[in-house]
Amino acid sequence: MPATQGFPDLPQGNPDGQLLCLTICGYRRPGMSEEDYRRHMTQVSGPMTKGLMAKYGIIRWTMLHNTTETRALMTQLFDEHMVNLADFDCFSQVTFRSVDDYKRMREDPWYRKQIAGDHVNFADTHRSMMTIGWVTDFIEHGKLVEGSTKGSKTEENSVAFRKRQAATGSTTKTQVTAIVLGSFLSGCMMSLSLMAVPVLLDTTTESPQLFHQWTRMYHYGHQVLPGMAISTFLLYSYTCIRKRKAEKPKPWRLLALAGLVTVSIIPFTLLIMKPTNDELFRLEAVTRIVRTGGHSEVSVLGIKEAKGLVVKWAWMHFTRSCFPLVGAVIGALGTFWC
Repeated sequence: MPATQGFPDLPQGNPDGQLLCLTICGYRRPGMSEEDYRRHMTQVSGPMTKGLMAKYGIIRWTMLHNTTETRALMTQLFDEHMVNLADFDCFSQVTFRSVDDYKRMREDPWYRKQIAGDHVNFADTHRSMMTIGWVTDFIEHGKLVEGSTKGSKTEENSVAFRKRQAATGSTTKTQVTAIVLGSFLSGCMMSLSLMAVPVLLDTTTESPQLFHQWTRMYHYGHQVLPGMAISTFLLYSYTCIRKRKAEKPKPWRLLALAGLVTVSIIPFTLLIMKPTNDELFRLEAVTRIVRTGGHSEVSVLGIKEAKGLVVKWAWMHFTRSCFPLVGAVIGALGTFWC
């Protein structure tokens, strides 16, 4: 049926962008005062519920408390067309894109455990009523909503909201990827000190062989681990930039710190471990020359001293391995607790 001129088109099914509003017309629990009813809803029930609503994509939630004082104001508005006074104690209105969003919230274990049972503490659930309808905005913040007869403003707001939600989801996935990659990097690095080096020490009886095995282990680690550290740092950096440029900037400093701590394995290697690395490489080159028959006058380090040097490297490497793990912990704090 075509819309009457001057009135908004009736939504068909669930039109894209058209918001729904659930209106609960509530009565307070018998024997409860208006003041206690309002205090419980605004200071107990509201704060306990609003975070869960935001989690499941609820766009707006408002409460309108109809007290004896505010009802008295209606005497100034009554006329021949408006003569009946609603006796509800509160109107609670929840705006969302889809009924499924609200249903998912009510299926959450936290809702079932903490919130559902709280209703009997303040509401007369037998008398309260509810309904649901389409939202069409005509005035917003004191200004006319252009194209409101077709709901274009609502659709525009909804599309913008979906874009923000998609961007937030993308950023969160990037953060989680950085945390997982940093944790994996730390595990790979620790495995060298905790497993690979002990195997070398237990199965090697000659220093030339030990130096050769260490250099090969270092070679393969050097091909993979620095790249993983830089990749983790870039993921954290990307997340920080997105959070700083968001419409509502969110905490990003912990994520920046996580990236810096992770990538600090590189300066730690250059400033702390490089002398030991260089010495092990030099000894490997010397022993290789001696074993091939050249410079027989050059003395070769004994196996005991060689093992001591490798153990020293393993401890420094273990310390270096903790940096990505600490970065992952900081990243998790910045993602899930801030």
